[in-house]
Amino acid sequence: MYYIKNAVFRRITEVKGTPCGEILVRPGAVDDPDLFVYVARSSGGQGGEYEIVRMIQSDADLETDWYDNNMHQAYEEVAEQDFCRDGWPSPERQRAEFLQRLLADREIMERLDAGLPR
Repeated sequence: MYYIKNAVFRRITEVKGTPCGEILVRPGAVDDPDLFVYVARSSGGQGGEYEIVRMIQSDADLETDWYDNNMHQAYEEVAEQDFCRDGWPSPERQRAEFLQRLLADREIMERLDAGLPR
């Protein structure tokens, strides 16, 4: 399970032509990376009004990533099946619960509602 220490709405952007809210999530566990989570209005109605369309794991370090460093992959996409692959419940369920915890933040919900087209 990915524990959320802090989540901050950053901006409205697009992912493959889909308007999304970008949310920076700081982990509660020491070894977990920061995540950039891209949330869009749900296209199919499954899982609620919003869905995660992309997650980027950030392992950026100011000492090594201030220049074009090809020895270190600072940003890496996180596939649904790789999100919280250890433990129970299933990764899909953990990802859905993670989204619900993000959407429980009133400021994030207000910014998503105001910024994303219906």
